[in-house]
Amino acid sequence: MTKVKDITDVAALMGETVEAMAAGQAMGLALLQAEMAALAKVLPGSPATDETEAEAEARRAAEEAAVEAGFDNMPV
Repeated sequence: MTKVKDITDVAALMGETVEAMAAGQAMGLALLQAEMAALAKVLPGSPATDETEAEAEARRAAEEAAVEAGFDNMPV
């Protein structure tokens, strides 16, 4: 451990500590923002897409047709 010679050394160390803590929090918040943006793109009904209303309706119809085609329609 290094010896502290005067109060300015202590102040410099405290400043570095505060900067490191702020950088750590900023990194954590940036990660959270990226996760929320990715989740918003995946959730249905997300307004964050660049497609028009007609494209969205066509995509929804295609997805619904694919789901319906996957059902086993056995005769009763």
